[in-house]
Amino acid sequence: MNSKNYYNPNGEDILDEKIFGGKPTGFVDFNRSRYKWDVNIYDLMNANTWFPSEVNTVNEKKNFDQLSDNEQSIYKMTFAQLSFNDSAQEEYLSDFRRLATNRLVKSTISLQIMQEVNHSKSYAVLLDACGNSEEVFNLYKYNDALNTKNQKISEQFASYIDGNSVDKMLLSAMASVNLEGIYFLLGFSYIYLLGDKVPGARDMIKFIARDELNTHLPLFSNIYKTIQKENKIETSTIDTAYTMITDAVNIELEYGKYLMNQYPIMGVTESLMERTVHNYANDRLKKIGLNPIFPQTDTTYLQKLVTKHLNMNEVKSNFFEGNVANYAKSSINLDDF
Repeated sequence: MNSKNYYNPNGEDILDEKIFGGKPTGFVDFNRSRYKWDVNIYDLMNANTWFPSEVNTVNEKKNFDQLSDNEQSIYKMTFAQLSFNDSAQEEYLSDFRRLATNRLVKSTISLQIMQEVNHSKSYAVLLDACGNSEEVFNLYKYNDALNTKNQKISEQFASYIDGNSVDKMLLSAMASVNLEGIYFLLGFSYIYLLGDKVPGARDMIKFIARDELNTHLPLFSNIYKTIQKENKIETSTIDTAYTMITDAVNIELEYGKYLMNQYPIMGVTESLMERTVHNYANDRLKKIGLNPIFPQTDTTYLQKLVTKHLNMNEVKSNFFEGNVANYAKSSINLDDF
């Protein structure tokens, strides 16, 4: 069996290391980056490190018990699905990192892996405080719609992550763009709709959403654009990327419509969900340098909810811990990378 080469003195200069197909020496040098966006995103991730203990969940069970039956069901089904997203992403990132060759990009992915694990821990902390952790984490066993969405997301992740070609690496990155940019957003908005009724859940989601949208989505948007720029990508591969985001939109809307038909809350309609997800999908396509293909409408109320909580930077403190839960604002325009 061949051992891994951790040190290659005949490898490429650090500034020549590509994301895929490079021959790195083994050094990680944050002072010399081929891309710059990797170091910027790493620094922003690091500055915004947070922990679940910084969110006050003392009254979560009391608040949850005061929700209506439909609101409780939305709460549980949302966290059951979101928790899978982060669990799947952590495992996928480990595989993508293993196949990547640029060491600074790999280092940034390492930090994202830590943050995905932190998200999983946050769900456990929140649901334990709520008193329904085991029930929520086992819902996939009893709910076909939830199990189907999880299966379809995992199949999209698994389709191309073998490292056999640069085209497959591009499509693997597309799967992550879909996860960070499509599969979380309706779930985030549902919890924001509950808002002050469950402040622990709302504040936990604020931190998670800021990670996903401020750094994780920009990281894989830039990975996608860079792989495409550095390599001669087949037109058929780009067509497959369009198919993947179309599939992601359908998967997200299928689950969202199921939830709202089963547990209607606060005026959320199928039309509102469709307009929201289509707008998000068009934005994600533009972020990776592709043309929008979905009907575009004015910014929806659900989008405004997510943006409102994304931009808020209030300082909160856990009364018992005394920890400040402030999330740093970016001084970097991530779209300029």
